[in-house]
Amino acid sequence: MNKDNLITLFRYKRWADAETLAAISRVEENYKEKRHLMLRLMNHIYVVDRIFTANLSGQAHGYTALNTPETPDCATLKATMADATEGFIDYITALPETTLMDTVRFRFVDGGAGEMKIIDMLNHVLFHGTYHRGAVGWLLSEAKQTPPKDVMTVFLRDHN
Repeated sequence: MNKDNLITLFRYKRWADAETLAAISRVEENYKEKRHLMLRLMNHIYVVDRIFTANLSGQAHGYTALNTPETPDCATLKATMADATEGFIDYITALPETTLMDTVRFRFVDGGAGEMKIIDMLNHVLFHGTYHRGAVGWLLSEAKQTPPKDVMTVFLRDHN
């Protein structure tokens, strides 16, 4: 995988996150608990994105859990998630392609030592978000909403 592929995948992530949050914002009040769970899942994606951003930059992330005590609203998550994904795009753009296989050492949230190749860390961020957006899609269906058609083919056709 090269940097151009990665940038396309992160642009897809930014779009899919925004589409999912737009669908959540249409959930009716009588599905309040499901809507809250959807926002918790999206916030979890965001927190893990921020943890991996810090790990990639060699900075402390400051998180002690994989979610925050408070649950942001859709508008806040839309802005913060898009900003976090832009950060990945900027990181990849500036990264020499030859360093994608470099190993980064870091600490997991529980304090344990970890190490991963940069490419594996970036792939984890992409796949992790996709996994949880899939769960949100299921919850959207249960809340009588049509989940977004957040597939790569639609993104490439209409938004890339």
